[in-house]
Amino acid sequence: MHLSSSLALLLATSVSTVFAKRDTSPCSTQPIIEKGDLQIYTYHASPLPLVYQQSTDLSFSPTTFTLISTKDEAVLVDAPISPERGEELADWINATIPGRKLTGIYVTHGHGDHFFAIPTIQKRFPGARVLATQEVYDHMLQQIEPGFFASFWAALFPDLKAPDLSDINLDILDPSTTLSFYLSSGNGHHEEQYELRAVPVGEGDTVNSTVLYVPEVKTVITGDVVYGNCYQYLAENPTAELRSQWLKSIDKVAGLHPQYVIPSHALPTDNYEKNHLNETKTYIETFEQLLAESSSWQQLETSLKGRFPQREGSFILRYSTQTFFNASF
Repeated sequence: MHLSSSLALLLATSVSTVFAKRDTSPCSTQPIIEKGDLQIYTYHASPLPLVYQQSTDLSFSPTTFTLISTKDEAVLVDAPISPERGEELADWINATIPGRKLTGIYVTHGHGDHFFAIPTIQKRFPGARVLATQEVYDHMLQQIEPGFFASFWAALFPDLKAPDLSDINLDILDPSTTLSFYLSSGNGHHEEQYELRAVPVGEGDTVNSTVLYVPEVKTVITGDVVYGNCYQYLAENPTAELRSQWLKSIDKVAGLHPQYVIPSHALPTDNYEKNHLNETKTYIETFEQLLAESSSWQQLETSLKGRFPQREGSFILRYSTQTFFNASF
């Protein structure tokens, strides 16, 4: 992987066809998107049980991690929540791209379920550098601040420990130079480079969100800006203005004109099509409508279940609805 302050010459592959495949296996080692020497793989981590309001009846949302690879090197998009989940993902990476080098871990946004296992991944793949914007990295540090970590993450997952980020290999992506980095394949006159472009969009389900765009295959890995069939986290969007900003961020993703969209919270049975853009917007707009009609979090939760019965992520639904009625965490 090459970090550069100017756009490198991107060489077109000799194969122009993009092959997109749908595989409902959560941990398939087959690419979901393939063009020439560039492949994209997805790993679906199952929902995590948790403790909330003295109950273990709820679970965290399933989470998708994306691996972008050439025949020589690869970049992982986001990392799981715990060391155990990180080890499982590392095993999958080794099985999926044996003999190739993991050179980067791109972090889409600062929520802990997208980066806590980075030290575990870097221990398994010592050459992998963390890639993030300054705003995302600052948010990551806020998530592991002792007071916040204890009150939120450790309260949900009592065995979870805050990761130590002091020794991670880190590259901050600077928009004043470039937000692009590259995967290489081959060498010398036969070297090809594929651009991976970080795109800050602003508000998603949290502040300072980004997506990662792969122009060669017109694919966007959307972090938590776009959702699949999982309940959307709206606890950090308490005002109509913030929810409106999220809608505008989705429009920014649509402005990239992607052919494929990979949300971070999706089901293994979900597709990777553009329909996720409009469906994420529809959920926010429906939430707005039902919130105005609800007099309690219970009513709002029941209404959302009725409108979106296929979605998963019971804790996110519960916590989001309770936030709007000042329910106690």
